[in-house]
Amino acid sequence: MPEPDSSSTLLNRVESHGQYFPWYLEKLSFILTIIVAIFAGQWMWNDSGWDSFILWPMSLCGLPLIAMFGAESISRVIQALHKRAAK
Repeated sequence: MPEPDSSSTLLNRVESHGQYFPWYLEKLSFILTIIVAIFAGQWMWNDSGWDSFILWPMSLCGLPLIAMFGAESISRVIQALHKRAAK
């Protein structure tokens, strides 16, 4: 018989709800990495003194990839801390 605070799935597995996940921290880290990428792009174009053949690929490919990898890394740290705290 299932517990009162649990739910049954299509395969009749009984799953209970755990702690709430801090999704707002992941969203905040994603927004912060985008803001950091914008400021890094402004610095690259205005103050770095790099040649344009380096600036264009870094602006179009490098900065978005770095921002996504940074946000994903921060999210994985948040998930690991959440998982560790749940135990």
